[in-house]
Amino acid sequence: MEALTPTLLVVGIVDLLMFPLILWFIKRYLEKFDSKREEARIERAEAERRVMEQREAERTIILAMSRTMLLDNWEKCMDKGSYTLEEREVYHKLYEAYKNDGGNSIIDEIAPRIRALPMERPKD
Repeated sequence: MEALTPTLLVVGIVDLLMFPLILWFIKRYLEKFDSKREEARIERAEAERRVMEQREAERTIILAMSRTMLLDNWEKCMDKGSYTLEEREVYHKLYEAYKNDGGNSIIDEIAPRIRALPMERPKD
């Protein structure tokens, strides 16, 4: 068995003191890593929320514009008492898109009325 030298005694004491200190540093590093990861997760969630809000706002605008266009087309055709093939095609495509995106309102009531209008003859 070796004799306990002052050097071994110092190394032993340093090891004994350093181990908890090293553990403390590791714990602090991991806590910072976890908090940064949590901050990044929160930032991602916030960005996703903003994107969803933007999409909903755009959807609302598109529905409002579609509704206005459908009403304008309907009023124009009702004033004429008929509609052209092109007006009919545009109206029905826009109406289908409007309905598929969740639109509803007076548009549902006027759709059958515009379908009942006679078609204009094509101009030569």
